[in-house]
Formats: sequence, C-alpha cells, structure tokens
Amino acid sequence: MSLSDSSGSGRFWTARRALIASCAAVIVAIGTTVALVSSHPAALQGARKSEAAHLTSASCSGPAGAAYIALASYQSFDAIDTANCGYIQNYNVGDPPVPGDPGDYNYSSSEEGVAIQGNTLYFADTGNDMVSIVNAATLNPDNYNPTETDINVGFQPGDLAVSPDGSQLWVTDAGPQTGWGSPTDIDVITIATGSVYATLQLPSSPAQIAFSPDGSTAYVTTADGLWIYDTATDALTGVIHGLGDPHGVAVSPDGSTVYVTNTQRGVVDVINAATVRVTRTIPVGQLPWQLVVSNNGGTVYVANPDSDTISVISTKTDTVTNTIPLAGGPATLALTPNGSQLWVCGITSAILSVFNTSDGSLVGSVNLGGYGPNSGDGTGPTGIVLTSNPPVTTGS
Repeated sequence: MSLSDSSGSGRFWTARRALIASCAAVIVAIGTTVALVSSHPAALQGARKSEAAHLTSASCSGPAGAAYIALASYQSFDAIDTANCGYIQNYNVGDPPVPGDPGDYNYSSSEEGVAIQGNTLYFADTGNDMVSIVNAATLNPDNYNPTETDINVGFQPGDLAVSPDGSQLWVTDAGPQTGWGSPTDIDVITIATGSVYATLQLPSSPAQIAFSPDGSTAYVTTADGLWIYDTATDALTGVIHGLGDPHGVAVSPDGSTVYVTNTQRGVVDVINAATVRVTRTIPVGQLPWQLVVSNNGGTVYVANPDSDTISVISTKTDTVTNTIPLAGGPATLALTPNGSQLWVCGITSAILSVFNTSDGSLVGSVNLGGYGPNSGDGTGPTGIVLTSNPPVTTGS
C-alpha cells in the first residue's frame, strides 16, 4: 500500500486510506521481513553515513539546527544538519540497547510519526504499539542504536503531538485495521510521568493531531471528520463531518483558523475555530496529505503526493499563489523555526528537498537512501521535525 494508491471511494477508500499509516507493519506481516532486514541499519548504517554526504547539494545552506526524519519502513530515523544539509547518521529506534551488546535485533518497529519538544524526540512506533523517546542531545553518530525510553500505547500508533506547554503527549492509535469496529482511540500521556492517563475512544481511525496555540484545544482528523477536544477536561466539544476523509491538520498562529486536508476532494478546508464551521475550500493537488502554516500565519504549504506538487496558499485571499512541482510523492513537510526554509520529503523517492520560502527556489536536496538514484525506495519517510538546536555531529 502506498500514498499513490488513491483510487476508490466511500467505505472501501476509507479502509485503504487508513492502512497507509501502517504500511510498514503490513509489509512485515505478509512475510517480507527478510527484505527489510537486509536494508536495516545494523547492516547498512555505516555505509549510508559515508555515502550520503556527497549526495548533498554543495550549495545547500540554511539556519543552524537539525532535522529529524522518521523512516517508517526502515525502523529508524535520520539526523540532518540544517546549516549545510549534512547527513549525520541513521539511528535505530524501537529497539532499546542491551548492555554490552551493540546489536540491533528488532525488525518489527515502524516509525510513522515524530514530534519534538526541546531536545526530546518522540516517535510513534506503529509496529511495536509504543511511543519511543530519544534525547537528541545525547545522540552519538558513532552509535546508531541510541538509548531510548518506551511507553506502551494502543494498537498501531501513527501520529503524535506535544502540547504547547510540554506537559502532554497526544497519540493517535489507528487500530489493527482488521475490519470495521477495529479499536481506534487517542492516548493522552503525562510527559512528566511517562504514563498514559487517559484513553479517548473514537468511532473511526485517527490520522493527525494539532493543538491550538494556547493548548486549550486539540484537533484530531479521523476517517469521519474532525474531532475537537477540550484539553483541560479531555471532553469532546465538537465534530465536523463531511471533510472527505481528512488527514493533515494545522492551526493558525492566532488560533482563529484550522486548516484540514480533504484527501477525497483535493482541497484544503478552512475552518473558523470560534464557530466550528467550514468557511472556505481551497482547491490544491491530488490527495493532499500534510500541511504546515508559516509563523506569521500568512502562508499555508500543502504536500500533494498524487500530483507531485507543493501548493502554496495565501491565507489573506485563501487562494493558491504558487504550485511547486516535486517528483517522488511529496508527503511530509516542515518549516525551519525561523520560517526561511521549507523541508519536504518524498514518500516514494526518499529525497529530501529544501526550498527558500521567500521565492520558492530549490536550495538543495539529500538522498535519504544514501546510495544514488532509487536507493531510498521503501524507506518511507513519513514525518519530519526541525529544531534550531544544533545536532550532535561528532562521536564521543
């Protein structure tokens, strides 16, 4: 199953769409574990580090900081230096280290989603039904298997988000997808204790989570619409149906507007947060997936994997002002903290592309596969986070 398989409609399309987030776990389940093992960090980590450097554009430069990219089908994540697009290391996650044994033996993990707060990375490990926590400040490029803390959650977590005050971690559990009525929910984790303190049941598979800037409201896209929660009470305060199997969700910096990707209709639905109503629909590309809002709220960037484009929306006019062609199924994207660059990953190509937000020009690219054309096939980058905190670039 891939993002490009967007045919179908109704309940059957919803079922297929819900499986996208768990594609890596499905691959393992149907017996291709050997193929995944052969390309696992335990075998290729060192070579990927050395080979990837020369694939970075020589002209690529940007603000100081780091990018961390979840590779759903590679049981790992990549660390990139945003100052020069320098590839640092491919780190294993979902397999806690064993004292005295540097080996990596867990090939069932599948890192679908990633979030960051300070120097703490949170990964939704779909294959192991847990959240993995890694301290980015202690990463060692000479050791691809970093120390991690794991929290058991529900069935097949796919996305997660940290509340603005850093106190809560919300996790979407898509369920095993064995049929209608599959257990789907949201786990609410208290970060200070590392424990799940609430489980919010859902009637359909959740996709992504976004918080209002003040943290009082959580917005969750599901196969049946947008679910809205009061984070103080965990109470459901509203539901918006008819959003065409939404996936991505983002909130304007002032909290007044919510943007949702309508995957069936190829539009972005613009929602008034106060009235909880759709006020505008903006046509974009095919199967709009993830989206991000600029720091000043003036621009929304939308990844359209089925049309190989990025749509640039002006929030002042609610119209597309630029369409950036990008082959390889662009599906996941993020802005540098200072807003000067847009970083985009292709789900099929595993090419990371960096654009200037001032004019949409391409700054550079990195092949996340590390070995040349098509080497990234099957790695499945599904999440990216950017931070201004410098990465760890040398071993200890």
